[in-house]
Amino acid sequence: MIRIDRSIIFQIINFLTLVFLLFRFLFKPVVKALDERSDRIRREFEKIEEEKKALEEERRRLEEELKNLKEKYLEMLDQANREAQKIKESIIQEAYREAEKIQREYERRAKREMEQLLLELKEDIVDISEEVAKRILKVHITPEVQTRIIEEMLEEAVSRLEAQLGSTHEG
Repeated sequence: MIRIDRSIIFQIINFLTLVFLLFRFLFKPVVKALDERSDRIRREFEKIEEEKKALEEERRRLEEELKNLKEKYLEMLDQANREAQKIKESIIQEAYREAEKIQREYERRAKREMEQLLLELKEDIVDISEEVAKRILKVHITPEVQTRIIEEMLEEAVSRLEAQLGSTHEG
């Protein structure tokens, strides 16, 4: 038969007790701590992944918002350009209308001044013609003949003056 020494049995019992105690008080807590750490790390990774997804979603949302803002900006810029063009055209049209109004006013004034000048000229011609006629015809002529001669001279002077003013006004 095999003879087993007592000390070996005690060593085996001590070894098994040590293994049990190590397993119970060291291995289980270490494994538990490692499992907890592993769970914590896994949860942190999941949290990081969720945050990463949330950040990615936020980035996409911000990019979409930026794109919409750019489109809105370009639309507003285009609208502002169209309105500026309308205002520019309106100002130009108003300037043309004002220029035409001023031109008509100057033409009207010039015509009035021309008519006034013509009237004054006619009066001067009449006065000069009468004086010339009186000096030339100091002979005795009847008043009817004198009036007829003056009228003919006046008509001729007026038609010459009108022709001359007409050619000057056209040029």
